[in-house]
Amino acid sequence: MKCSVIYYSARKTSYCEKALKKSFPDCGLNLSAAAFAASKEALGAEIIKAFAQNDVVFTVGGLEFGDGRNVRDILSQAAKSSEPSLCRRLRNENGDDGYLLRAGRQLLVMLPDEPEQIEAMMRGALPGYIKSL
Repeated sequence: MKCSVIYYSARKTSYCEKALKKSFPDCGLNLSAAAFAASKEALGAEIIKAFAQNDVVFTVGGLEFGDGRNVRDILSQAAKSSEPSLCRRLRNENGDDGYLLRAGRQLLVMLPDEPEQIEAMMRGALPGYIKSL
């Protein structure tokens, strides 16, 4: 299955990219596109573009912001009107949590901008869940 990754105001992009790519075989995923977004408008546009091509999209970064740029706040506004079939928090004892948002066959995985936290989340139940799609 193909997927896309969007780095949203991520500071550790290359390290996060390595951590994420390392886990893709366990999830049965192949990366088809990577993009960068520096504003919430650009993030929205990139997510729309990514879902036009793939059913699985990862965002990295933006969870730590305490203002209107926070990816949780941006996507919760979109989820209110789309009635997703699944919303889950990916618990991480080492820092920021991640989130899953699923609508039909499409899955959005929101991850923090920390390679160690990405690796920890991708070693949990997430790969099995993604494979089950």
